Amino acid sequence: MSIRFATGFLTLAFGLSACASLTPQQCATGNWAEIGFADGAAGRAPSYINAHRDACGELGITPDLAAWTSGRNAGLVQYCSPENAYRLGRDGRDVSPVCTPQQRDNMRYAYNWGLDYYEFEQEIDDARRDISRLRAEIQTILLNPTPTPEELLLIEQLEARISNKQRDIRRLELRQRRYARPPF
Repeated sequence: MSIRFATGFLTLAFGLSACASLTPQQCATGNWAEIGFADGAAGRAPSYINAHRDACGELGITPDLAAWTSGRNAGLVQYCSPENAYRLGRDGRDVSPVCTPQQRDNMRYAYNWGLDYYEFEQEIDDARRDISRLRAEIQTILLNPTPTPEELLLIEQLEARISNKQRDIRRLELRQRRYARPPF
């Protein structure tokens, strides 16, 4: 299993237990199969029903476990798909550990493909932030009505660094395009 892919499972598993569950309205009108489907499609663990029990128990409502489980299983088919794995990777989100080993194997390539896109996006954003910072340095120097020769040299150096960063962005964008669509 890819390390990038595997660590995402654990991170999300712990994060899901802290999520809010249902509103009183959802508890009262709850179609437990639909709620289960939504939970499955979101990659929620089987234990997530406990959050619904807690939320709805205050209203005296007990979840229909069989309907919720059936709906969740149907939602997991959508969640545990390569298409969804690509979207998760592209968004830089982790994959929940709710899929079977075979499903995870089928998802891994698409997830990593999407994650590559995301990582290029992060590098591009970093380079753009660097350019903004360099331009701000230039503007600060230009606030001096008569820049010194050293300051003028520094401006030239900063402008050269901006040009390099802009080239880096173009190069990264070209590489990123390869990952802009799912690999299937």
